[in-house]
Amino acid sequence: MEFFRKLSLILLFCLITFSSGIIHTAADAAHQKSVQDKQKDASPTQMLEEAYSMLVTSSLRSWDMVKSYINQFQLKHFPPNVESKDDGKANGGAREKIKEATQKSFEKTKETVEGSAKSAAEAMEQKVHKTAEKVKDTMSAGHKTAEKAKDTVSSGHDEL
Repeated sequence: MEFFRKLSLILLFCLITFSSGIIHTAADAAHQKSVQDKQKDASPTQMLEEAYSMLVTSSLRSWDMVKSYINQFQLKHFPPNVESKDDGKANGGAREKIKEATQKSFEKTKETVEGSAKSAAEAMEQKVHKTAEKVKDTMSAGHKTAEKAKDTVSSGHDEL
């Protein structure tokens, strides 16, 4: 019984292996046949164009590879100098220009803030004066109404 099981597994494995090989071989043969048909139908000018395009493409790829290797070599043996050792004199005094621009910007910002603070203080001062006048008017009006209320209250007590 075990012998038949092993034999069936071996036959199944061989069948799968050979069938996939046959399918791939048939597909390759069909592809080769279509390529040969295209080559027979192609004119000599088309064949030259294809050959030239393949040559140009491969040369461009080769040139790109050469540029890449040169770039890698350059980066490896001559790394870029990120930190400058001079005082900024070699690059036209860029550091000094940046310092001056920063100082000017800071001064303008300071003037703007001071102007804003002054205008805010003036606006607050005006509001405080208006509020004080309103309070005075309210208080003086309150005194007058209080005096009138005392007059009416005192006269009302007289009657009782």
